[in-house]
Amino acid sequence: MKILLLAPLALMLGGCVGTLTPSIDPLEPLPTLAPYVPDDMDRSARDLAAEVLLDDGAALERSLGRISDMDGELLAAGRAPSGLLPYALDARNATIADSRVRRVASRALLERSDIPAALRKRVTEEVEDDPLALARQRLRDRFIFRYGRVANSMMESMGRSVGGVLLPYRLAQSVIHIALAEHLEDELTTGERQALAHWKRFVRENPRAPEARELLKEIHEAQLRWSQTRRDLEVRNGRKALDAGAPMLAAAYARRALRYAPEDPEATEINSIASKRVAAWRADRVRAEASAPGALADAGRQAELARALLKPSDRSLSDAASLAREILAEGPDAPLAGEARYILALAAGSRGVQGERWELIEQLAAEDNLSSGMVRYARSEWDSYEMNPYRGFEHALAKIRSERIRAMLFGPLMDGPRDRNLPRWLEYVVEIPTTVTVLIGLPMRLLQAPFESPPLGGPAVLARRTLEREPAGSHTEQTRRWLVDFERGRGNAVGALTLLETAPGSSPGELAELLEAAGDQAYDASLKEKRRDVRIRLLQDAARRFAGTEGGQKAGEAAREELRTATSQHIRISRGFLLENPDVAGPEGLALRPALLDEEPDNGELHPEGVTLLGERVLEIAMLDGRPSQPPQRQRRRVSEERMARLVAQLEEATLHTLLTDRDARVEHDADRDLYFERARLRSLERADGRPHAESDYTFLGMRERYGLVRGRESILPVQLVLQGSFEDFALGAFPRVRMPKTTPDAFLYQDR
Repeated sequence: MKILLLAPLALMLGGCVGTLTPSIDPLEPLPTLAPYVPDDMDRSARDLAAEVLLDDGAALERSLGRISDMDGELLAAGRAPSGLLPYALDARNATIADSRVRRVASRALLERSDIPAALRKRVTEEVEDDPLALARQRLRDRFIFRYGRVANSMMESMGRSVGGVLLPYRLAQSVIHIALAEHLEDELTTGERQALAHWKRFVRENPRAPEARELLKEIHEAQLRWSQTRRDLEVRNGRKALDAGAPMLAAAYARRALRYAPEDPEATEINSIASKRVAAWRADRVRAEASAPGALADAGRQAELARALLKPSDRSLSDAASLAREILAEGPDAPLAGEARYILALAAGSRGVQGERWELIEQLAAEDNLSSGMVRYARSEWDSYEMNPYRGFEHALAKIRSERIRAMLFGPLMDGPRDRNLPRWLEYVVEIPTTVTVLIGLPMRLLQAPFESPPLGGPAVLARRTLEREPAGSHTEQTRRWLVDFERGRGNAVGALTLLETAPGSSPGELAELLEAAGDQAYDASLKEKRRDVRIRLLQDAARRFAGTEGGQKAGEAAREELRTATSQHIRISRGFLLENPDVAGPEGLALRPALLDEEPDNGELHPEGVTLLGERVLEIAMLDGRPSQPPQRQRRRVSEERMARLVAQLEEATLHTLLTDRDARVEHDADRDLYFERARLRSLERADGRPHAESDYTFLGMRERYGLVRGRESILPVQLVLQGSFEDFALGAFPRVRMPKTTPDAFLYQDR
């Protein structure tokens, strides 16, 4: 009776646990391959290859006819064709010297229904690589972009004008933006530059073509516009360099502009102004480097100061400071007074009184260059953020605060009117409509300001430099506290802990809190390291340094687990990849038992983890043990050299086929994986490569695993509907928008940088 009562309970528990994988051998014996005997199709393919190399057109056509006839016989007998004919036609097309005729033949090849996917993609790329067609496409894209930009701007203005109240303002703003875009656009746009390059290529490849003579006129006109574009760019940069106080750079830009437009008046004017400023700067530098006349008159005092400074003793600065005080006692205008003040600043710094040191240097730097030869040195040290990092730290913080306040109050006009390559007064006029948006968006910017994180990386570098140069300065504690708060704010508990550990009077409670957080941070950071040897070392260091914390304990456990499970390779082939590439799992590859991929757990099933190559000739096969979410049963098998060579060959073949057929696939480089595969093909895996840096942690994933169940598709419609809102000006609207052409991958080669 008890047994009958317990039976349903046992069935329920069994249903919860799931079906267990039966104990089976996951690998099948490798099929024995008999020596391959060439048939008539193979001999025809051999003849075709020889005729392609000899460029024998008549014999080539006869070989094509034989291959076509044999495929016809196979079809008549109800068998599948050989699949050789599309490749034979492609080989024949490759012998055509005229690129235009070759593309016509390739288009005819693409109309066949039996062309394989990989060959179809390659031939398609060859057909599309037509210079004239590419040039027309780039000019068409330029047309769509230019007039689509106008249409989009106008439709957006109407769509965002709620109730039509703001319609006149929006339309006026749109017209201004369109006019500015046209004004700022180069004389020769990126699309036109690409078209020019394609025209030149066509003329170079087909100099006798009828189209070449007409294209020469287009090339000449476009080349003139290109020179004008370069001239405008260099002149514009030269003007900016002059305004920024960089005359040497302005002169360089002006000379480059004169190369594109010799005797250009504007470039000549910029070059003349810049040259005069450079000459004046050099003259000022010569005067600044000259010694003061009074100092040259007292050579004996100079020698005495030099001997005191160079004296090999700890009292050298003290003796020099005594001489400096004697010099200053004679009056502020005494000979060598500047040198004396500089020596007193050095002496104050050696005593650790940094405040006095920088006060003296600031006073000396404020004097005129001609008053003393030391003014230039003092000014250089005062202005250098390397020598005077605390001043740089304060300036950087003040600049960030100023930028935040200006951005909060004025938004896009925080730095005044934007540079539109127009007269400054006109740039102010152009920005008048923008002031309305700035005023409307002010409340939202005020609300967002407290939650925005300013970029404090620059001040943090200067703060650290301050602590390094002045560990006991008057601003040290204040700077350290700011830096600790900064590191904690960005989640760097290790950095904050390092700062507080060396600080006197640190709070034990704060140190304990930071120690715990730093342990967790070190543990998480160690796990992100890809190289196994470095990862283990980082985990061990984290376990030692943060012993007693939860993070340190987890780091120690992870280090032990890494050492226990370490293998020379970890190249995983997922179940999804094996399903999508049956040749890899089939008899000519891994020879995996078919029952493991038939979706029937009762006869054994492969886990989603798939198969992992652990180095040498060892495979780890993950078997389903209940549900896919549960940990799998793992079986390790040492396989033969032949099986490994077949598996590697099929893997590389499948990867290459994916790259040729899938538009979203990318080449994923892994030198360690390739080296291991090469050794597998050469059947030299008897010894594992024990070098830690030789380990590959690569994963072969199927397309569904990589991209999800549904891959995104691009719309073929030329117009899209946009729903747009803005918190800046509280605008909301829906409007159609012309779909702009995508930028080509090589566009950056034609853009000004």
